[in-house]
Amino acid sequence: MINYIFELKIEGDHEVYQYILDLDLEQENHPEFVFDTNLKQIIKASLESQSDCKINSIQINYMLDIWAQDIAQGYRTTQISLDLAYVIQDKLSRLQDQGLQDPPQISDPPLDQIEPTMLPPLTLIPD
Repeated sequence: MINYIFELKIEGDHEVYQYILDLDLEQENHPEFVFDTNLKQIIKASLESQSDCKINSIQINYMLDIWAQDIAQGYRTTQISLDLAYVIQDKLSRLQDQGLQDPPQISDPPLDQIEPTMLPPLTLIPD
């Protein structure tokens, strides 16, 4: 069995996130059959948990298509750099907070307690 490494680099992040796959000779020769739906979900979950980024189905298919092409060409390591949204950004974009809908309570200021203050006299500077 031969190790193939997929490395994901998020733009703006210095970390590299990896997934390692052991393939036999038959899988090496036909890597397009290796990435079934179950394995795609496992790889997606692993990369999402490592990077704290949200990966959609189009992005995982893109990554695995490139990885399969690299495996078919004999490359042992594939590195892809993508601009992915962090999970927190995705959650914030779906946030639907209505906020406090009650108007604030308005009260009249105590005018009888307000006193005028005297300003200091102006001193003129001679020319």
